[in-house]
Amino acid sequence: MPRIFDSEIYVSSNDEWIFRENKIDKEEILQYFRNNLHGNGKGVYIENKFGELSEHGYIRIDGCPCHVLHVEQTDTELVFHTDDGRSYPFGEFEIYETIDGGLIGLRSAEEKIKYRFTWNAAKELSDHLEEEGESTYLEWNGVKMEVPKYLGEIVVPLPTDFS
Repeated sequence: MPRIFDSEIYVSSNDEWIFRENKIDKEEILQYFRNNLHGNGKGVYIENKFGELSEHGYIRIDGCPCHVLHVEQTDTELVFHTDDGRSYPFGEFEIYETIDGGLIGLRSAEEKIKYRFTWNAAKELSDHLEEEGESTYLEWNGVKMEVPKYLGEIVVPLPTDFS
């Protein structure tokens, strides 16, 4: 059973990672956190493993803790490369339009962890997007599908055990 606690880490609305009011800006630390980020019914946590021992340090999120860095078009799929060190094919990774007209991504298996598109990734994806009236469509490989509006919350609070 992992030790569960409030990590005192907060992801701000402009995606900055903050620990006890100090911005975390060391890329190797942020990479570790993003690589070990998980969601469950309680919230979002960073998983640390030490041999047989593990701990789940829950974080509070007002922004997007991860980002899509590059959208790659292959002969058979669109692949989303992210700053959590992973690559997701379209289908395992879902895209949504936010109420303010932005884009966010979600992994099907981790819906509490949101990904904001960097300018470069948004530009790469925009080559496949088309607006018609109030809707945006993704057109790729002969298929045209509407990009759904994201109606959920970006914010992920700490579990009630910690607030």
